[in-house]
Amino acid sequence: MWNWYIFFVQAGKENIVCKHLNTEFGSEESVSFFPKIELVYKNSKQVRKELKPMFPGYVFVETKRDGRSFITFVEQITRKSKYIIKLLGKGNPDYMAVNEKEKAFLLGFLDGSYIVGESIGFIEGDRVFVTSGPLLGRESTIKRINRHKRCAEIELEFMGDVRRVSVSVEIVEKLPE
Repeated sequence: MWNWYIFFVQAGKENIVCKHLNTEFGSEESVSFFPKIELVYKNSKQVRKELKPMFPGYVFVETKRDGRSFITFVEQITRKSKYIIKLLGKGNPDYMAVNEKEKAFLLGFLDGSYIVGESIGFIEGDRVFVTSGPLLGRESTIKRINRHKRCAEIELEFMGDVRRVSVSVEIVEKLPE
């Protein structure tokens, strides 16, 4: 079973930390990543896509190691990086891994490259219907739609807290009730 652990890092340095950790791990036993959101910007001349961190300041590590083994393994590695602040958890190695429910929920949104792509849908009255993309079947997580910025604010559980995250959504039509 693969466990997920999360590092709190300096915001904006997620890519550097991932490269550092993957170099230090050097094996297939542990891989670092940070979930990204694909934002789509459209104007009359072009369509531009941009990737942003889903959780700025957090880097995930997927590993086969258990809590105690992982903590021992990363203690030296984290001291070598000036951008890693700390490994998240309550200090008890048995509870530092992301729980399976949160992990499964996040994996439902992410593709194989840990990216949340664009969803497409329509609005009928005050209800949102998603026809394709990662929000398909998860309309209940949508808390707010900003049609101008082409994004939806969703609510999800992350490390025991409820967080709001913006994801890309294209509303192609607004139908009256």
